Amino acid sequence: MNRASIVAVLLISVLVGCSSLRFNDPLKAFEEATHGYRQAISWSEFIVAATFLKNENETQVEEQIEHLNNFKVTAYELRTMTVLEENVRVRQVVKISYFKKNDLVVKSMADDQLWEYDPTQRTWQLTTGLPKLK
Repeated sequence: MNRASIVAVLLISVLVGCSSLRFNDPLKAFEEATHGYRQAISWSEFIVAATFLKNENETQVEEQIEHLNNFKVTAYELRTMTVLEENVRVRQVVKISYFKKNDLVVKSMADDQLWEYDPTQRTWQLTTGLPKLK
């Protein structure tokens, strides 16, 4: 075997190993899901954030997004995280700082989130809905 073939085989082995590890590690998938959700909320991309919700009424979600579009998020900070049932349910509390676009007074709120893992879809879903900004 030449050197290029050995490198190719090793690279493929690493990629296959990492991809199978990702699918077999729900807590790693949790980190990825909550990172994506945090990014969406931080950038006030509420439509993207809604894709992480579990079984929500579409009409209600559209109304929530319309309401949330009146706000701009300035910070999203993890306060606590508790694994309730290993690899199945995680509760986390985050602090969200935000302002209403026509007011410009920065407020903060604690958002208590419950995430559940769906093993058939291999995804984490937020069961507590979008943040309730006022």
